[in-house]
Amino acid sequence: MKRHQRSRPAGMFAAISSSLLLCAPRVFAHHSTAEYDAGAIAEARGEVVSVLWRNPHVRFQVSTKAIDGNEQLWEIESADLTRLDRAGLPRDLLKVGDVITFAGNPSTRTTRRMYVTNLMVADGREILLRGNVKPRWAADRAVNTDAIRPTTTAAAPAAGSGFFDKVFVPMREGQAPAWLANPPLTAAAREGKAAYDEVVDDPVLGCVSPGMPRVMLRSGPYAVRFIERGQDLVLQNEWFEIDRTIHMNGREPPADQPYTPLGYSAGKWENGALVITTTHIDWPYFELYGLVGVPQSKAMRIVERITPRDDGATLKYDFSATDPAAFTETVTYDGYVTFRWQPALEFLPYDCVETERKARNAR
Repeated sequence: MKRHQRSRPAGMFAAISSSLLLCAPRVFAHHSTAEYDAGAIAEARGEVVSVLWRNPHVRFQVSTKAIDGNEQLWEIESADLTRLDRAGLPRDLLKVGDVITFAGNPSTRTTRRMYVTNLMVADGREILLRGNVKPRWAADRAVNTDAIRPTTTAAAPAAGSGFFDKVFVPMREGQAPAWLANPPLTAAAREGKAAYDEVVDDPVLGCVSPGMPRVMLRSGPYAVRFIERGQDLVLQNEWFEIDRTIHMNGREPPADQPYTPLGYSAGKWENGALVITTTHIDWPYFELYGLVGVPQSKAMRIVERITPRDDGATLKYDFSATDPAAFTETVTYDGYVTFRWQPALEFLPYDCVETERKARNAR
C-alpha cells in the first residue's frame, strides 16, 4: 500500500463551533453511535497525542492546549477499520504529533468527545468519514471512504451459479414494514428495551462476536459469502470473521444441541431459494436497523429466505422472527436487505481491540 508523505502545516488556529445540521439523516451502523448528536456539529484543530487504529472503530485523542489553553483532550471516535482499509487509507494516516482539523457529531454524555465526520490530515487531504457528508475545508482534496457501492457495470455471473464463489455486500433498499413503527412487544420486552443503554450494554463494543440475529440484521456493510463444507453450507461474514454453519436438508438439531450465540441453523432449498430456520440461540438481544435492545429468550426462532435474482448477481433477504417472550406475534420483514455481488472485493481481516468499553465504564 502506498505511503503518503506529510508535512506539518504552518501555524495553528482554533475553530470551536456548534451548529445545527439541516436534514441530518440517522446513520445506521453495525456498532452504536447512539451517544452522538446527529443534529449538531463541532469543529476544532489540534495535535494528535494517541492513535488506536483498530476495530470496532478507530479512536484517537487530540490536544488543543496550544491553541485554546484547554488541557482536556478531545476523545475522537471514527469509522470502522475495515471501511478505512477498503478505502485504501494507510494505517499510519495519523501519527502522534500531527496537527489536524476535525469536525463531527458531539457526544450528548461527555464533553470534548466526538464521532468525527470530516478530518483534514497533516498532508492537506480531507477525509470524509461518512457517505453523506460534504467537504468542509478542502473539496479539491477530499477522500471519500464510502468504498463499497452497488455493482452496476460488471458482467453478470453465469446462469445457475447461484450463491457460491461470490462475495456479496448488503444494501439497505427495501421499505420498512408497518409493524416497525410500533413493534408488537410483550410487556416484559418493552420494559427491557426501555432499560437498554446502547452505549453501555452492547456486547459488540467489547469485541464480543455477535450472535443471531444481530450478525445478519445489524452487521453494517461487511462482506459475506457462501461456501460448501461437506453436505452443509457455511455463511462466512467478514464482520468478526464469523463462520455460520447451515445444516442442510433441513436436519433438525439433536436432542442435546447446546444453545450458542449463533444457534442451530437448518437449511433447505425451496424453488431455488435457501430457507434457513435457526433455533437454540443464546444471545441477549433481538436487533435490526430501527429497533435495538429487545431482550430475546431461548425460544427465539428465526426463519430466513435468501432468493437469488439477476442470475445470481443479487440475493433478496427476507426474515421472520417468533419469540413469545419478546413479541406478541410473529414479525416478518420482506426485502430487509439486498446482497449485491462485488466481483472485485476480497475479505479483509477484522482486528478488534477492547478498550472502548473499559474506558466508558470507568467514567
